[in-house]
Amino acid sequence: MYAEIFKLDKNGFPAWTADFTKLYADFDPTKISEQMTKAMKGAAIEGVDVNAMLEIQRKNMEALNKASQAAFEGAQAVAQKQAEVFKAAFDQATSAADTLGKASTPQDLAAKELDLCKSAFETSLANTKKVTDMMTKANDAAVKVINSRITEALDEVKGQFAKPAK
Repeated sequence: MYAEIFKLDKNGFPAWTADFTKLYADFDPTKISEQMTKAMKGAAIEGVDVNAMLEIQRKNMEALNKASQAAFEGAQAVAQKQAEVFKAAFDQATSAADTLGKASTPQDLAAKELDLCKSAFETSLANTKKVTDMMTKANDAAVKVINSRITEALDEVKGQFAKPAK
C-alpha cells in the first residue's frame, strides 16, 4: 500500500507520489444531482416539493466535495511536511555522526552526545507540533464545511415540511 503512495527520490528519501485526484476523477456532484433529478422526475410526494428536496441533496453533495477537497489538500500538505522532516532528521543524523567523530576526549564525546540529543529532541517536538497543527487545520476546514451544510440542510428540509400541502 505505501509503495504506491511513497517512492524514494534520487537521494533515497520518501517522496509523495500519490495522485489522489484520480480517486475523485469520477466524483461530480452535478452529474450525481442530474441523475437523481432524472430518476425522481415525475415523482410526487404529497406536501413535498421533490425538486426542492433534490436541490437540497445537490447542495449536500457540493459540500461533501468541498470537504473532501479540503481534507485531500491537508493530507498532501502533511505528507509533504513529513517527508521534509524525515530528510532533515537524516541530514541531522549525518551531521551528528561527523560531529561525534571529531570528539577529542571521552568527556567531550559525552558532552557532544548530550547536546545532540537535546537538539534532536527539541527539533522532534517542534516538528510534531507543526504536523499536528497542519492536520488540525485541515480537519477543521473539512468539518466546518460539513457542519455548516448540515445546519443549512436541516433548515431547508424543515422549511419544505412547513409549507402547506398543495
